[in-house]
Amino acid sequence: MSTSSEAGRGTVRVRALATLAAVVVAILVWVLADSVFGVELRTPDGPGSSETSELTLPTAAVAAGVVALLGWGLLALLERRSARARTLWTRVAVGVLVLSLFAPLFAQGLSAGNRVSLLLLHLGVGAAVIPAFRLGARTS
Repeated sequence: MSTSSEAGRGTVRVRALATLAAVVVAILVWVLADSVFGVELRTPDGPGSSETSELTLPTAAVAAGVVALLGWGLLALLERRSARARTLWTRVAVGVLVLSLFAPLFAQGLSAGNRVSLLLLHLGVGAAVIPAFRLGARTS
């Protein structure tokens, strides 16, 4: 039978690996888009703007890692304050993921390949983080 600290270390390990996986997914999507499909990834400069900025590989990787770490931090905070941490965190995480899809879907000035690549980037990071972070999270 495992102790609470062993379970805690297991949860930390899973979440750390999920954070790393999110970074790797971002790198893989970026490399495939750029090198295989020839898509220069760009991001909208703001809501309603037709201007875009280049999305570099380091920026994509760091952004995926930061988002995963922010999600981890929010989940840890909820686990300390709520018996329903997993449910609350999952709702927030899925909501953030859905909202993050609006920019690639509706922004002006992005090619179809760029839109698909950004959607895959967002969905891939979400797929790496959300299920893994739920493992071991406090339930109601």
